[in-house]
Amino acid sequence: MASSLAEAQQDMSLYGLSTFLAFGTIGNVLLICILVQRTHRRNSCSLYLLSATIVNLILIECILPVAVYSAKSVDPQNVSLIWCKIRSYLFNALLMLYRWYKMAAGIDRAAMCSRHAWIRSFSQPRIALRTILIITTIWLIIPIHLGVFFRIESGHCVPQSGTYAKFFSVYSILISGWSPPTVMAIFGVIAYRNLKKIRTRIRPTHIGDNQPAAITGTINQQRVGRRDQQLIILLMCEVLLYIGTNLLYSINITYQAITSNDQKTSDRLRIESFISYFSTPFLIIINNCAPFYLYLCVSSKFRQDVKDLFLSCYHCRRHVTIVQHDLRTKTHAITIHPIVSH
Repeated sequence: MASSLAEAQQDMSLYGLSTFLAFGTIGNVLLICILVQRTHRRNSCSLYLLSATIVNLILIECILPVAVYSAKSVDPQNVSLIWCKIRSYLFNALLMLYRWYKMAAGIDRAAMCSRHAWIRSFSQPRIALRTILIITTIWLIIPIHLGVFFRIESGHCVPQSGTYAKFFSVYSILISGWSPPTVMAIFGVIAYRNLKKIRTRIRPTHIGDNQPAAITGTINQQRVGRRDQQLIILLMCEVLLYIGTNLLYSINITYQAITSNDQKTSDRLRIESFISYFSTPFLIIINNCAPFYLYLCVSSKFRQDVKDLFLSCYHCRRHVTIVQHDLRTKTHAITIHPIVSH
């Protein structure tokens, strides 16, 4: 059993993570190209999604190449103390940044759909930029303890045994494990319920006995445009993806904390090690690679944005080609018919 699990883990790292690396890089680069456009930069939720996408790209490029390399070689984090500390800090910090940007996006959409004007006022680009700055500062500072207290023990990069190991278990369960999906789910449901209320059926209003009926909608219908509604749907789908791919991680770290003092056989340890690997990084990294393809499947508006992006690139390249051809033609004409001064 131990050898079969080791071979499965090696194949998942070599082929699975390399596939995630390729598709994740392409998807996140294209998503950044779309979200940096002016129409998206004026939307507060798009700013949160842009920040999360940038973090995803950094995470993929920093973590996955080493993970793929480790499939056939010794994992550098288990032999190099410096990389053990850097990798532990970087992986946790980037994951928490991604999670908090998504939580902020969910809160933003819930606020945008609120009936109360003072709550809706939080859904603004300038508020989003300040929030992004605060989240970035906080989650670049808080995980520093991983870089300080992670050690190589028994050939593995792990938290320093003793008090810190217990603290890290609580930190992982509460901060990394259960808080993000709980917050995302709560505000995602609030946003979705508010959106359903906004989508009330329009009703006819008679202006007079002999006047034709005028069709009027609610104020919320006028306030929430099609793009905002699409963003809420996309965010809800991403919340479901996050919960589905992170649930095993949350359960596993809780189980590891509960059974930390149990006497375990070698087969049980090997199974637990495989489950830990499958939950993170293999399963959890899907969240950082899949958003572009998820949006592509779910949203017709996003598919149109992708089409417009490729068309604009094509027209831009064609324009550059035409300009270069004109310049070559003019240069050739000047060479054949030089200007003679009198």
